[in-house]
Amino acid sequence: MKKYDVVIIGGGPAAIVTGMTIKKFFNAKEVLMVKEEADGLVPCGIPYVFHLLGGDAEKNKMGPKPFIDLGGEVLVDTVAKVDKKQKLVVLNTGGEIGYEKLVFATGSFPQIPDFIPGYNLQNIFYIKKSYNYIKELALRVSGFKSIVIVGGGFIGAEVAEQLATAQLNVTLVESEPTCFSKAFSPELSQIATEELKKTGVNVLTSTRVKEIIGVDNKVNSVLLADGNKIAADAVIFSIGYKANTRLAQETGLELNRYGDIHVDSYGRTSVQDVSAVGDCAQTFGFLTGRSDLIKLASTATAEARVLGHNIFGIRIKKCITGTLGVFSTEINKLAMAASGANEKSAIEAQANVISAKFSSPDRHPGTLSDTSNLTVKLYASPVDGSILGGEAWGGKSVGEIINIISMAIQKSITVFELVSYQIGTHPLLTASPVNNPIIRAAEELIYQIQNRER
Repeated sequence: MKKYDVVIIGGGPAAIVTGMTIKKFFNAKEVLMVKEEADGLVPCGIPYVFHLLGGDAEKNKMGPKPFIDLGGEVLVDTVAKVDKKQKLVVLNTGGEIGYEKLVFATGSFPQIPDFIPGYNLQNIFYIKKSYNYIKELALRVSGFKSIVIVGGGFIGAEVAEQLATAQLNVTLVESEPTCFSKAFSPELSQIATEELKKTGVNVLTSTRVKEIIGVDNKVNSVLLADGNKIAADAVIFSIGYKANTRLAQETGLELNRYGDIHVDSYGRTSVQDVSAVGDCAQTFGFLTGRSDLIKLASTATAEARVLGHNIFGIRIKKCITGTLGVFSTEINKLAMAASGANEKSAIEAQANVISAKFSSPDRHPGTLSDTSNLTVKLYASPVDGSILGGEAWGGKSVGEIINIISMAIQKSITVFELVSYQIGTHPLLTASPVNNPIIRAAEELIYQIQNRER
């Protein structure tokens, strides 16, 4: 039996970045990754396998090569049991591996709607983070005439858009009044929903599925709560993900109320020398400090870097103080993104916020051929002006604009500081220095704060 300094269970983004960080900064340590499938996928790229990538899952493949290049080892197998007293990992194939430090990076799996009759019929699918599963699904979807997607979050909506663009008959059913409502403000959710409709997707909001009706044990139609019926020969559920914590629970790790592994700010669990990171581990809302349900690869990799640096003792004290939830997508060529609080989430957190937005062309002059209108909306504390959230929509620059706003939130930058924000501009690359949307939105917030004080 071989013993490793670190054994990582899992092979997704959190596992890979944890392993890379450890090997880069503790090169002499022996690190083993145990993963169930040889090949993995870029999680956020899964929807684009169905059209943009030509149905080829190979083009969205992600593997542990960067970790291996640094000297890490990979074993394709499944962990059957962890003996925390003996510090042993027992494999399904019967082998045993010793460890000094153990990391759970077991990810998440799709929520199964076992409360809906007919959920287990043939031709019901999920967006699993599995290379083999998605490869098979991508090959099969083109053979269906009508597909119903249940769930209007990012994954469900993006898959719907891709399938509709591939000329399939697609209906999306969402229980909320708009799609994307868990991440975007009501205003941006409405904009995103309207854009989704323009792609040819039949979008049904404020609608629930009552039953999946089958013929010969295969999907035939979807019965809605309002009594309407949609013909369908396949259903794809995308109603969220649940932490994969069965092994962790059997090992005796403490779970929180959502079933995620309880960890501290450095990823350490309630068991000595055992850590957890990524979708299987709990996150805390930056505004509330309470357990959150955000499961993003970008969040997971940030947590993984913190864990990798501090796994052999605290080296970097400043760590993640709360999960912002930095979301972005593109629907019908409109890029949209959000970070931190908005009107809806602020009310839920019992926090006071004010907001302001500003729109301008993302090039100057606005008559340039590749110009898009860029809108930035900022949310701030009415007391001290600290930035608490932001949204942006327009052209592709939105993807990096939201990262700037995210940094402002994380560093507790105020609107008063933003107005002196020194920027670089170029006609072909950015908005005008006169009308930078972030700065102009901050100016409007200052105006609101000062008027409130009078």
